[in-house]
Amino acid sequence: MFGHCVVDVSVSPLTVVRRHERFRRRCINLVASENILSPAVRMALGSDMGSRYSLRPEFYGGTRHIQEVWSMAEELGRQVFGAEFCSVAPLSGHVALMMALYASVPRGGKIACVDPGFAGYPGLDVDKIPQVLGYSVIKLPEKEMCIDVEEAVEMVSREKPHAVVLGASLILYPMPVQELAEMVHGYGGVVVYDASHVLGLVAGGVFQQPLKEGADIMLGSTHKSFFGPQGGIILTNDTRLAEKIEENTFHKFVDNIHFNRVAALAVALDEMRKHGKMYATRVVENAKTLAESLEKAGLKPFRNRLGYTFSHQVYLPYQVEEAAHVCNILEKNHIIADIGVRFGTCEVTRRGMGSKQMGQIAKLIALALDGADVKKDAVTLANRFKSIKYT
Repeated sequence: MFGHCVVDVSVSPLTVVRRHERFRRRCINLVASENILSPAVRMALGSDMGSRYSLRPEFYGGTRHIQEVWSMAEELGRQVFGAEFCSVAPLSGHVALMMALYASVPRGGKIACVDPGFAGYPGLDVDKIPQVLGYSVIKLPEKEMCIDVEEAVEMVSREKPHAVVLGASLILYPMPVQELAEMVHGYGGVVVYDASHVLGLVAGGVFQQPLKEGADIMLGSTHKSFFGPQGGIILTNDTRLAEKIEENTFHKFVDNIHFNRVAALAVALDEMRKHGKMYATRVVENAKTLAESLEKAGLKPFRNRLGYTFSHQVYLPYQVEEAAHVCNILEKNHIIADIGVRFGTCEVTRRGMGSKQMGQIAKLIALALDGADVKKDAVTLANRFKSIKYT
């Protein structure tokens, strides 16, 4: 059995979609890996391009506008991230990571990454992407939710992995790109920065600039702190790597790259080019305020010597069983999180919420976890912020 739930197929699927829309409009969304699309991005995503194919060189007729928007998405990506090469072909951040590693690490090679069993990306666990591409994996040493730079440099110097992947699913602080890049480049390795969670903050210039700091490839999901459609992107300034990524894209990792998605990404990149700095600044401000407010409300968000967070994420460290319980309690009160209890401020910021609302949300969370019913208050707050900003 595949774990399918029992459903009533006499009900129209569209009815279920409408139920979902109604429910989520009445919720405060704090899922760190989600965001909200603007009306313009939604329009592009629902366009006729979702029914079409295109290639380079072209095989299909009637695609001149698709080719134009495809090139626009790449050019906007280069402008927003200050890169020489941009691929919008990956259908997800996961696929982008596979493509980047395939271009830079030989089969049988070795990669180093943040521990997938904790803060790192689960897709880099030994039985996931490494198994598919034939890699061995070593885990970078960590300390207080940061890479231990001194130990990591020593390990990388000794092990000489073909690629060091810097990025994490739980990412509160910048990665030591510059500190590791010189060592890695010294023996001919590459640094791959997985910006999936922080891509919008990088675009807004408020987190770190991996390509300027020494990363050979930066990639990411386009729907987390970046407010585009679900999908992926790859950026580099290395011509050799760019050529390898390009030549291995079609009919290895993708076929149709979903041109409605590409068009929607182009619109989101244009929005980010115009409003990214203001948006990203407010996201990080809101995250820090939310963390401070949670502590004032009696909860214990993670904090080290650097502070609570430099990103969009705030972390409440619970044991696995307790974390699932916390997630369920919050959802009953129309506050949406994940079972990692990573709170993200991307969507609430896009809806126009600021420091005052972060304080209100923290109080609602604390009350809910203390057994109070705050559903009505959460819905009232959500209903006050329905429009989407930074568009």
